[in-house]
Amino acid sequence: MNRSHQHSGRGFTLMETLLAVALIGMLISIFLTVFVPARGMVQKAITRQEMDRLVSVLRAEMNTVRENERAQGSKSSAPGRYTCAFDKGFYWIQSSVKPSTSIVIFSYRADTAASQRADGTFPPIPIMESRPGGDTQLVTIACTMDNPIHRKDIAHAVGPVFLVKFTQIEPDNTGKYKLNNTPGIISKASSPQKYFSSENVQTPWGGAIFFRADFYLMVPPNPDRYKNRPWSRIGRPIFSTNMSIRR
Repeated sequence: MNRSHQHSGRGFTLMETLLAVALIGMLISIFLTVFVPARGMVQKAITRQEMDRLVSVLRAEMNTVRENERAQGSKSSAPGRYTCAFDKGFYWIQSSVKPSTSIVIFSYRADTAASQRADGTFPPIPIMESRPGGDTQLVTIACTMDNPIHRKDIAHAVGPVFLVKFTQIEPDNTGKYKLNNTPGIISKASSPQKYFSSENVQTPWGGAIFFRADFYLMVPPNPDRYKNRPWSRIGRPIFSTNMSIRR
């Protein structure tokens, strides 16, 4: 009489499976506890560094009147032509009344072998062009989106493009400060001269305009897409900071 022999491999018991799942869960918890917060701290530090850099670029440009921006005469300031940095800041705040004329900040690879343009900057190297070992320099610039020199440079931006909205912060009757709530509107003034002459120079804010700068990620980085777009359709700012211009 032949007997059939059954061979069966021993599998994992339910208890062993549960222990394995528990062990894996514990290891995942340890990983998340140790590594995820550290990664978040690094990302936060990088973000703060980028914020500081953007604010520094904006502040430096608002305090610089380039040769091609300089007005002729001490009282002939106008949009695009300034007698001093205060005039430039005044008109830049006004320009942010709508996104299509507001301030953009972006980086591009400058062709330092080319001739300088009217504002002292070099033209960009096309974004798809590779020029290893050439005369190039990565520069970051802040300008109005409708700037005739830099409007086309946005297409060759390296990295993200940022859009900036300005809203005046003004004192109320109680001595506290409040937002004007209307971007680009400077209360009680239509020109730098009118603003400065109407303020009492004895008060702390007499020769200064305080404002909030809201930084947005410009998506897509195409000026033509912002012609008729209001601020309400831009979304939320990625960060904000308080600034001032003084005379």
